[in-house]
Amino acid sequence: MHIVTVSEMRELEARAEQTYGLTSEILMNNAGKSAAEIFETNLLPTYSLKGLKVLFLIGPGNNGGDGLVMADQLEKGGALISLYYWKEHKLIVQGEKRADAVVDEALTEQIQRADYVIDALLGTGRSRPLPDDMRALLARVKEERSRRKNLRLVAIDLPTGLNADTGEVDPGTIAMDTTITLACPKLGFFFFPGRDYMGDLEVGNIGLPAELESQLQTEMLTGQMVHRLLPERPLNSNKGTFGKVMLLCGSLPYPGSAYLAGNSAARVGAGLITLAVTEKMLPFYASSFHEATFTILPEDDAESFERANALIDKLDDYKALLIGPGLGQSSNTREVILQVLEHLRSLPDEKRPHLVIDADGLNNLSALERWWTLLPENTVITPHPGEMGRLSNGIKVSGGNIDRLELARTKAKEWQVNLVLKGSCTILTNPTGQTRINWWGNPALATAGTGDVLAGMISGFLAQGVKPFDAASAAVYLHTAAADLVTENMNIGRAGLLASDLLRYIPNAIVNTAYAKM
Repeated sequence: MHIVTVSEMRELEARAEQTYGLTSEILMNNAGKSAAEIFETNLLPTYSLKGLKVLFLIGPGNNGGDGLVMADQLEKGGALISLYYWKEHKLIVQGEKRADAVVDEALTEQIQRADYVIDALLGTGRSRPLPDDMRALLARVKEERSRRKNLRLVAIDLPTGLNADTGEVDPGTIAMDTTITLACPKLGFFFFPGRDYMGDLEVGNIGLPAELESQLQTEMLTGQMVHRLLPERPLNSNKGTFGKVMLLCGSLPYPGSAYLAGNSAARVGAGLITLAVTEKMLPFYASSFHEATFTILPEDDAESFERANALIDKLDDYKALLIGPGLGQSSNTREVILQVLEHLRSLPDEKRPHLVIDADGLNNLSALERWWTLLPENTVITPHPGEMGRLSNGIKVSGGNIDRLELARTKAKEWQVNLVLKGSCTILTNPTGQTRINWWGNPALATAGTGDVLAGMISGFLAQGVKPFDAASAAVYLHTAAADLVTENMNIGRAGLLASDLLRYIPNAIVNTAYAKM
């Protein structure tokens, strides 16, 4: 499912008319019918429109036209429809026009009686501040929602006042329970503050031929996409079929990192997990991670070449190598990493394990000039905003604003890496500019160790032969999906998740992709 800018959406619609004869009227009719179908199928607890009181706020452009078609469809299904035409200051209640003198009083009554208010005021084309009287109208709806929590708010295409390209919002914009966007999600939906105003996202079909989107490079991660990316699990397989993962992770201050990363690599289906650890660390892992195997490294104070060679000597036949989580930062550790990277660069493609670098792997590299020139081809890196800033010579990187996107694309090309920029609506991009953004987010993931789980999941998919960009994409989506299962099944809401809670739900999240609606 592609994500579009406003100009890209206009281009799609123009080409649809020029090439396929799909006029704006046809697309509007398709949009309204699709929105009505989604409303009835996905938003109503009882799946019954009969007697449902729905107030539509109708704007002067195509967004208002979409709303009118949707209103007509819902009315045919038995809903009690009221239409408020903002520009004309006209109210029609169940087919009867209210006199000008009583419109304000009658509108207040309809807002207070409505089960749903549908925002069909303005679409993607508006970027100017909202008129004062439109802000006042939205404020009346917001006030009623604060008074009556069961009032549901639904936007058609996007909440009025949200900038579809940047995610900026007008002061008058109000938060929706659901946004039914049309044809494609818009770029601004994935960045803050706009993301907070969207509510649940549904995507309506307006009848655009799929081939029109072939030139677009930005996609939304969906369960359906991830299901297609997952490796096959043939009956005549063994652990060798699904690859081996080596992890250079963990240290005395951070022993849990290797456990979490290794466990998550196994949970996505990798055949064998090996932790490269010192003898001093071995008892911890052997007692807590019974399924792992181990490569014993010299202690941390040994010469770096001894430590690096101990790992390199065991890398044959490994399909993935994860460096970084909990590894610590020191000149000795940095030298070990550099020597391992030099060895990887010397290998032919078919002999080289796919590389993932996370956490302290990135922090150690960020101290070096032109660190990216040391990486083998197709490396995956997974920085959070702070790590991204250090890798980018101190640039301040936000956790969820639009600035992240251009930075990620620019740096993935410059560094020639598959980049996972973590944060709200995680961004994935590769050297060619192909970009995927994760819509789903769960604040419960904002706790120590969850990044280690993600890095391990990526490594586990790489071991099974999934291409680097696809492995990262699948892992990012499933990481959030597993968190949602934790919060739902453990009934913990948005706080209290432990990184280890994710592990048992990763396989369930994988199974659920087969049934994803998008």
